Amino acid sequence: MKIESEKAFRVKSLSKDILEHLMEDNTSYKHEDLKHVIEMLARSVSDLVTLYTDREGDHETALKGTISKMRISYNVLQYKETSKQVRKQDKYHPQP
Repeated sequence: MKIESEKAFRVKSLSKDILEHLMEDNTSYKHEDLKHVIEMLARSVSDLVTLYTDREGDHETALKGTISKMRISYNVLQYKETSKQVRKQDKYHPQP
């Protein structure tokens, strides 16, 4: 049960990180990227509902899958923000 609790807290932490990225005013995302993030988060919610309602399932594996989907969402947001910063840096500090 301890492992499940740790993984559940990881899900919560990732959701907070995703919200922080989405709430930043100075960052904009492409429609396709947000669609991908929404899909992964919807699948995560579905996994969690299945986990909650299915007492006999493999909870550890289900939580691992949920965490993976949430990390994909987080990485999509993080990558877009990082690549935007790199492009700005290259624009203002061209390499010789």
